[in-house]
Order: sequence, then structure tokens, then C-alpha cells
Amino acid sequence: MIQTAMCIDDDPIVLMLNDLILKEQSFCGNLMKYDKAELALDYFEEQSSLSKEAQILPSLIFLDINMPVMDGWEFLEAFSNKFKEFHETIRVIILSSSVNPADLEMAENHPLVIGFMPKPLGEPELAILKSNPLLQHYFS
Repeated sequence: MIQTAMCIDDDPIVLMLNDLILKEQSFCGNLMKYDKAELALDYFEEQSSLSKEAQILPSLIFLDINMPVMDGWEFLEAFSNKFKEFHETIRVIILSSSVNPADLEMAENHPLVIGFMPKPLGEPELAILKSNPLLQHYFS
């Protein structure tokens, strides 16, 4: 089980449903939820000022693409540039309703992104994630 994951999505219903399914399926123990990408960046800013021992970081971020003010791609760009010290331990799953092939291509080419999944997150998607070689050690 992943100890801590993060979900960034502007839809409160999606945040609630993801929390339910992730806990019900024993995918993660704690889900940090942010309805604005800027708030998630603020969280990482706070964590970067702490010692490594005091930091509480998610192992996985479920990231929506289409959000107001700062979209998922802008979040990824800011996170990639500003928090390089977290790149070894944090991976990203794009969780989106987008059917734009350019979004899928951008996700496939981003070094932190390990998957692109449709909303809503469900049991089949979690089974795929549990078998991902980059996440498998959490579920063995």
C-alpha cells in the first residue's frame, strides 16, 4: 500500500470519489486533496524547507489537466523546475477526461508521468497501477 498519495483536481466530487476508491481498494493510507494546483505547490514549498526526516511527501500524485488558473501542465512545469529534489520519490498519474491526443503525447513524454488514466478512477485502473513496475514494490 502506498502510504501517502495526492490528488489535485478542481472538482470536489472527484476528490471525494478518489478518496473513497483509493482507501476502499487499500491503494493508499492517506490521500492529500487539493482543489487548486497552486495550493499543492505551496505544500511542496513548505516541505522543501523542512529536513528530509520531517518531510511528508506523497509517493504518487493524481493530477487533473483541465483546471482554472493553473492547469495540470502548468503545475507539472512548476513542480519539475522548482522541486527537483522530490523527483526521485514522486511520480505522477494524469487523471483526466481529456480526449485530446496531444495531452496523451505530452504525458507519455514527461519524465515524471507514469500513466494517463480516464476519470473516474476505478478498480480496473487501480489494478493496472498496482502492476506498474515503478509502483509494484508498494503492493508486494
